[in-house]
Amino acid sequence: MADVEVRRARPADLPGAMAMQEALHAEHQALDPRFVVADDAPARWSADMRAWLRSDSDRILVADAGDAGLAGLAIAHLCWPAPIYRQRLMVWADDLYVVPAWRGRGVGRELFGALAEWGRAAGATELRAGVLGANDRGRDFWRRAGADDFSVTVTVRLDAPDASTRARVPTRP
Repeated sequence: MADVEVRRARPADLPGAMAMQEALHAEHQALDPRFVVADDAPARWSADMRAWLRSDSDRILVADAGDAGLAGLAIAHLCWPAPIYRQRLMVWADDLYVVPAWRGRGVGRELFGALAEWGRAAGATELRAGVLGANDRGRDFWRRAGADDFSVTVTVRLDAPDASTRARVPTRP
Protein backbone atom coordinates (compact mmCIF):
# COMPACT_ATOMS: atom_id res chain seq x y z
CA MET A 1 0.00 0.00 0.00
CA ALA A 2 1.24 3.46 -0.90
CA ASP A 3 2.34 5.89 1.77
CA VAL A 4 0.14 8.74 0.52
CA GLU A 5 -2.79 10.75 1.81
CA VAL A 6 -5.64 10.95 -0.69
CA ARG A 7 -7.48 14.20 -0.13
CA ARG A 8 -9.45 16.87 -1.91
CA ALA A 9 -7.17 19.21 -3.82
CA ARG A 10 -6.51 22.73 -2.57
CA PRO A 11 -5.60 25.81 -4.62
CA ALA A 12 -1.91 25.30 -3.78
CA ASP A 13 -2.09 21.86 -5.46
CA LEU A 14 -3.12 23.25 -8.84
CA PRO A 15 0.38 23.57 -10.36
CA GLY A 16 1.09 19.92 -9.51
CA ALA A 17 -2.36 18.85 -10.70
CA MET A 18 -1.83 20.72 -13.96
CA ALA A 19 1.56 19.03 -14.44
CA MET A 20 -0.01 15.60 -13.91
CA GLN A 21 -2.85 16.46 -16.30
CA GLU A 22 -0.33 17.43 -18.98
CA ALA A 23 1.74 14.29 -18.34
CA LEU A 24 -1.36 12.10 -18.65
CA HIS A 25 -2.27 13.61 -21.99
CA ALA A 26 1.31 13.38 -23.26
CA GLU A 27 1.29 9.67 -22.38
CA HIS A 28 -2.01 9.25 -24.23
CA GLN A 29 -0.65 10.99 -27.30
CA ALA A 30 2.41 8.71 -27.23
CA LEU A 31 0.06 5.71 -27.15
CA ASP A 32 -2.18 6.98 -29.94
CA PRO A 33 -1.19 9.97 -32.11
CA ARG A 34 -4.88 10.71 -32.79
CA PHE A 35 -5.13 11.89 -29.19
CA VAL A 36 -4.17 15.55 -29.47
CA VAL A 37 -5.26 18.24 -27.06
CA ALA A 38 -5.98 21.80 -28.16
CA ASP A 39 -3.27 24.43 -27.87
CA ASP A 40 -5.31 26.26 -25.24
CA ALA A 41 -6.02 23.12 -23.17
CA PRO A 42 -3.78 24.17 -20.24
CA ALA A 43 -5.62 27.49 -19.90
CA ARG A 44 -8.97 25.69 -20.03
CA TRP A 45 -7.86 23.09 -17.47
CA SER A 46 -6.68 25.82 -15.16
CA ALA A 47 -10.02 27.65 -15.33
CA ASP A 48 -12.00 24.43 -14.96
CA MET A 49 -9.93 23.17 -12.05
CA ARG A 50 -10.36 26.44 -10.15
CA ALA A 51 -14.14 26.13 -10.54
CA TRP A 52 -14.13 22.43 -9.60
CA LEU A 53 -12.27 23.17 -6.37
CA ARG A 54 -15.29 25.19 -5.21
CA SER A 55 -17.96 22.78 -6.46
CA ASP A 56 -19.76 20.10 -4.47
CA SER A 57 -20.58 18.14 -7.66
CA ASP A 58 -16.99 18.01 -8.92
CA ARG A 59 -13.92 16.51 -7.28
CA ILE A 60 -10.24 16.90 -7.76
CA LEU A 61 -8.42 14.45 -5.53
CA VAL A 62 -4.69 14.25 -5.06
CA ALA A 63 -2.50 11.56 -3.60
CA ASP A 64 -0.17 13.60 -1.40
CA ALA A 65 3.17 11.93 -0.71
CA GLY A 66 4.35 14.63 1.69
CA ASP A 67 7.87 15.84 0.97
CA ALA A 68 7.93 13.68 -2.18
CA GLY A 69 5.14 15.81 -3.70
CA LEU A 70 1.97 14.67 -5.41
CA ALA A 71 1.86 11.03 -6.48
CA GLY A 72 -1.50 10.98 -8.26
CA LEU A 73 -4.58 12.82 -9.41
CA ALA A 74 -8.25 11.98 -9.95
CA ILE A 75 -10.84 14.30 -11.48
CA ALA A 76 -14.52 13.35 -11.41
CA HIS A 77 -18.01 14.80 -11.60
CA LEU A 78 -21.46 13.83 -10.41
CA CYS A 79 -23.75 13.62 -13.42
CA TRP A 80 -27.01 12.28 -14.80
CA PRO A 81 -27.45 10.33 -18.03
CA ALA A 82 -29.19 11.86 -21.04
CA PRO A 83 -32.95 12.22 -20.39
CA ILE A 84 -33.88 9.27 -22.62
CA TYR A 85 -32.22 6.88 -20.13
CA ARG A 86 -33.35 5.82 -16.70
CA GLN A 87 -32.25 8.58 -14.36
CA ARG A 88 -29.68 7.61 -11.77
CA LEU A 89 -26.87 9.69 -10.40
CA MET A 90 -23.39 8.54 -11.38
CA VAL A 91 -19.79 9.56 -11.01
CA TRP A 92 -17.94 10.31 -14.25
CA ALA A 93 -14.18 9.97 -13.74
CA ASP A 94 -12.52 12.26 -16.26
CA ASP A 95 -8.98 11.37 -15.31
CA LEU A 96 -7.10 9.13 -12.95
CA TYR A 97 -3.32 9.46 -13.14
CA VAL A 98 -0.46 8.11 -11.08
CA VAL A 99 3.05 9.53 -11.41
CA PRO A 100 5.25 6.82 -12.99
CA ALA A 101 7.52 6.45 -9.93
CA TRP A 102 4.44 5.65 -7.82
CA ARG A 103 2.76 3.15 -10.14
CA GLY A 104 2.18 -0.35 -8.84
CA ARG A 105 2.10 0.85 -5.22
CA GLY A 106 -1.66 1.18 -4.70
CA VAL A 107 -2.00 4.92 -5.38
CA GLY A 108 -4.52 4.43 -8.18
CA ARG A 109 -6.53 2.03 -6.04
CA GLU A 110 -6.64 4.60 -3.22
CA LEU A 111 -7.73 7.37 -5.60
CA PHE A 112 -10.43 5.10 -7.06
CA GLY A 113 -11.60 4.16 -3.56
CA ALA A 114 -11.91 7.81 -2.57
CA LEU A 115 -13.91 8.58 -5.73
CA ALA A 116 -16.22 5.63 -5.07
CA GLU A 117 -16.71 6.69 -1.44
CA TRP A 118 -17.53 10.26 -2.52
CA GLY A 119 -20.00 8.97 -5.11
CA ARG A 120 -21.75 6.64 -2.66
CA ALA A 121 -22.07 9.45 -0.11
CA ALA A 122 -23.70 11.63 -2.80
CA GLY A 123 -26.15 8.86 -3.76
CA ALA A 124 -24.47 7.79 -7.01
CA THR A 125 -25.15 4.24 -8.11
CA GLU A 126 -22.19 3.73 -10.42
CA LEU A 127 -18.86 5.16 -11.52
CA ARG A 128 -17.97 5.43 -15.19
CA ALA A 129 -14.71 6.33 -16.89
CA GLY A 130 -13.45 6.56 -20.42
CA VAL A 131 -10.16 4.79 -21.12
CA LEU A 132 -8.05 5.25 -24.22
CA GLY A 133 -8.25 2.02 -26.22
CA ALA A 134 -4.45 1.85 -26.56
CA ASN A 135 -3.94 2.32 -22.80
CA ASP A 136 -3.56 -1.33 -21.80
CA ARG A 137 -2.31 -0.44 -18.33
CA GLY A 138 -5.31 1.82 -17.72
CA ARG A 139 -7.78 -0.75 -19.05
CA ASP A 140 -6.20 -3.42 -16.79
CA PHE A 141 -6.46 -1.07 -13.80
CA TRP A 142 -10.18 -0.54 -14.34
CA ARG A 143 -10.82 -4.26 -14.87
CA ARG A 144 -9.09 -5.02 -11.57
CA ALA A 145 -11.32 -2.36 -9.96
CA GLY A 146 -14.36 -4.31 -11.14
CA ALA A 147 -15.20 -2.33 -14.28
CA ASP A 148 -16.51 -3.92 -17.44
CA ASP A 149 -17.00 -2.44 -20.90
CA PHE A 150 -20.23 -0.51 -21.29
CA SER A 151 -19.68 1.37 -24.53
CA VAL A 152 -16.83 1.28 -27.02
CA THR A 153 -16.00 4.27 -29.21
CA VAL A 154 -14.75 3.47 -32.68
CA THR A 155 -13.05 5.78 -35.15
CA VAL A 156 -13.18 5.62 -38.94
CA ARG A 157 -10.69 7.86 -40.70
CA LEU A 158 -12.26 9.84 -43.54
CA ASP A 159 -10.31 11.19 -46.48
CA ALA A 160 -10.83 14.94 -46.66
CA PRO A 161 -12.45 16.11 -49.89
CA ASP A 162 -10.73 18.73 -51.97
CA ALA A 163 -11.79 22.34 -51.38
CA SER A 164 -14.17 22.40 -54.37
CA THR A 165 -16.37 19.61 -52.98
CA ARG A 166 -16.08 20.35 -49.27
CA ALA A 167 -19.40 20.98 -47.54
CA ARG A 168 -19.91 24.24 -45.75
CA VAL A 169 -19.34 23.61 -42.08
CA PRO A 170 -19.67 26.28 -39.44
CA THR A 171 -16.34 27.23 -37.96
CA ARG A 172 -15.70 26.65 -34.30
CA PRO A 173 -14.83 29.71 -32.22
